[in-house]
Amino acid sequence: MARESTHRVCEDHHRLDVRSLARDGLLTGSGTVTWSRRGHVTGTVTINGGGDSITLAYAIDGQEIEERVALNTTPVHLGGHRSWFHCPACHRRVAILYSGQRFRCRHCLDLRYASQRECKRHRAISRIQRVRIKLGGTGNLTRFRPPRPRYMHARTFERLIRQEAEAWSAYATT
Repeated sequence: MARESTHRVCEDHHRLDVRSLARDGLLTGSGTVTWSRRGHVTGTVTINGGGDSITLAYAIDGQEIEERVALNTTPVHLGGHRSWFHCPACHRRVAILYSGQRFRCRHCLDLRYASQRECKRHRAISRIQRVRIKLGGTGNLTRFRPPRPRYMHARTFERLIRQEAEAWSAYATT
């Protein structure tokens, strides 16, 4: 019998993704990020960007917190750059910061991904569902696999079919 995991998961925390902030222009400007669940606001962070850092202003348990998060960039192969956060606690270069008492990387908050809690059988089912969705179908395993999408390269389709077969094999052996 498997032990029940006591680790918290990333999916249960609010997250700031440097890639989406860069797309929205919040790394160089200012704005607000709001999270909601079922129509109710569950969290708000005001971001003031500029230069080599951003400032986050938010409230936790009625306490106003303002913290500076350093940014770093790395060159991209075909020109341009990719931005990264430096975790305020461990200074690790990360793309996502999660909310806890303060915004930190998943390593500092000791978070796991929900998929890491799944047994081998359920991970195999998840892989099959991902392949079927990539093929333009649904994650419903009772339906037939969709045919090759019109503009998908044949080699890509064959690779996805192999991945699905391997996942079915893993499912059958567990």
